[in-house]
Amino acid sequence: MARETGKQRSQRIQIDYFRRRGGLQTFRTVCIAIGLVGAGLYAAFVLAWGGGSQVSTGQIARPHAAFQNDCQLCHEDFTPMDSEAIQLDLTMVGVKREASIGRLEAACQACHQVGDHYRNAMTSSFRLQDQNCGACHSDHQGLGHDLSAVANQKCAVCHAKLADTCKAAPTIKPDVASFTKASHGDFASLMTDDIGTIKFDHHQHLMPGQVDDGQKGAFTIEMLDAALRPRYRKTGQSDSDAVQLDCASCHTYAGNPDDLARYPERSLIADHELGRYMAPVSYRQHCAACHAMNPGIATADTTPIPHAVAWSQVDLLIAADIVGVRSTGQARGAGDDTQSTPQPGEGIGSRIDRDEAISAKLVAARKQIESQCLKCHDDASISDTAITAALDGTAAPMIPPRWLMHGLYDHAAHRDIDCRYCHQAAYPVAGSPPRPAIDHTIVMISGIESCDGCHRSATTPTPASLANPSVANMLRGQSTWAADDCTMCHRYHTSGAPANQTESANLNESAISDLGNEASVHADIHADLRDAISAVSAGATP
Repeated sequence: MARETGKQRSQRIQIDYFRRRGGLQTFRTVCIAIGLVGAGLYAAFVLAWGGGSQVSTGQIARPHAAFQNDCQLCHEDFTPMDSEAIQLDLTMVGVKREASIGRLEAACQACHQVGDHYRNAMTSSFRLQDQNCGACHSDHQGLGHDLSAVANQKCAVCHAKLADTCKAAPTIKPDVASFTKASHGDFASLMTDDIGTIKFDHHQHLMPGQVDDGQKGAFTIEMLDAALRPRYRKTGQSDSDAVQLDCASCHTYAGNPDDLARYPERSLIADHELGRYMAPVSYRQHCAACHAMNPGIATADTTPIPHAVAWSQVDLLIAADIVGVRSTGQARGAGDDTQSTPQPGEGIGSRIDRDEAISAKLVAARKQIESQCLKCHDDASISDTAITAALDGTAAPMIPPRWLMHGLYDHAAHRDIDCRYCHQAAYPVAGSPPRPAIDHTIVMISGIESCDGCHRSATTPTPASLANPSVANMLRGQSTWAADDCTMCHRYHTSGAPANQTESANLNESAISDLGNEASVHADIHADLRDAISAVSAGATP
């Protein structure tokens, strides 16, 4: 067989193969055509029908809706919004991660002037995350998106391993991952003694007539001033019935909406927090009805002794009462030998010097007032120095305006639950023997066990304890499940001080203001009293 020549072999190759179209080439052409047509149609849709949603990540939340179209307020070209958006060092091309996040924080704080979250205690990488507002407050999620709703996982990123976040050893629990006693721990504020200085017995004051079982001397409705009886009278009670106090007798919501209409000046906190706290206890409002200060010489017409004023003012008022009741014939001085029925202007006898009698009576009356003060206060609290400090706001409150120092509790949100559920220790035990007042030395607030039964993960079953009939009665038909979001009790933004500092200061300021109002009730009459005492001492007609 003759061998094939090179020319013959070359003739087997179709040198025009590139002019022929196969299936692959046809498929490629079709795909390109479809892509071009689709891109054209999409561009026409965006341009002709205003398809802004196609080039935006979504509508912004309602609080930011006013600048829906002013993107430059938050955004800047070639500037990332997330601290994790740039993992490479792109400084050479003008993109700086720290500057980008700093610019975002500045944009947010133009409207939201809030503090950081203990940033000085963080490592450098976590400090950068703390600056990243968008990590927790992600916008463009729709008009109804709640920007303040922060998932627990956002908090657990740091708090589950707090030692990795802090430059030094954490001073709080370093491994909180969920709201359970095992993970969260009990409330730190309840692990110390009561820091208040007021001596008060909740047990006794919640007993009928404020006396222990079997004891005489119950305080009855008729012992109250007639104007105050309707406030303390329960349904069906007569004047001879014992006064029965309850929690609401002394504890009212701070800024309670129900009170705003009647007492607008008592609003203490922002509108969205109305009712969160309890208003400070006021002697004039909550105590004086039963515990009016009596120097032992008072009549129906004498001037009441005010609360929380300098002792010089107390002495003046006592002296005015002594002179007044005698000069008007409502009482007699020692050694008085006038007729049995005192006559106006003739109450002072002639056997003892007038000033000496007043001085002796004044000393005795002041001691009686001091003994009444010491029922609730210690010696240091009733000195002129302590009273002045309380009035000018430099003294610590005698009753802390807030107990949970590192978290928030909303009383109004729990108003349908019996107070006993969280404050069981404040209630008397039926049949218990009389005992000295001790509850001013302990904090009568239940721990986390009163919270985590209801505030738990949606996947955690209902604890058996909530099915107990006595517990169910205290819950009064309320749902036995509630969210366990960290942000329900904790606030992220602080200034490095305890989270409650500003709010407690507002409550304390209100207490000081109330104390000052009590002290100033009689201030306008002091000059007149001095003149009256001088006139009577000189023998003039009052």
